[in-house]
Amino acid sequence: MTGVAARSAWIDAWEGDLNPSAASRRSSVRTNARTRAARYYGREATARLPQPAPERERTQSLPKPRLVTRRRPQWPMIAAVLLFAAVLLGVSIVSPMLLSSGAAQVESKVGRMENDHAQLSASIAALSSQISALSAPDRVAEQATQLGLQPADKVHYVQSGMAGTEGDTTVAGR
Repeated sequence: MTGVAARSAWIDAWEGDLNPSAASRRSSVRTNARTRAARYYGREATARLPQPAPERERTQSLPKPRLVTRRRPQWPMIAAVLLFAAVLLGVSIVSPMLLSSGAAQVESKVGRMENDHAQLSASIAALSSQISALSAPDRVAEQATQLGLQPADKVHYVQSGMAGTEGDTTVAGR
């Protein structure tokens, strides 16, 4: 005997010597009753009587069936999809080109403005040096003597009739 056959023979002999307990017998009785009830009340035991089909009056005759060997092409849908793809491709190609050309125009304007700024800064520097040279005190004194002006001998100060401090308010006539 092989090992599997010997084991199977031993298990059969052991199960044959077993006496079921009272609890085991009650359990098997309950299980058998449950399966009998399920068979009786379940789907298998329900009687199904054939129902007669309702009669309908046909007012129109049925159309003759025809054999269709191939499907109609969906040209409008295909054309719409191709048109959408072409527009999408065109937008995805044209919009970056438009953006780059716009950026190039802005860059050229910025370059021109920077050049103009540099020229104006240079002319401002030249004019401010010219102003400082012309407004030097020695040059102003020389120009004044050429025009016949002389320094003042006496200095007179004019005083107003109202003597008040700054911030005081005075009403006329009081």
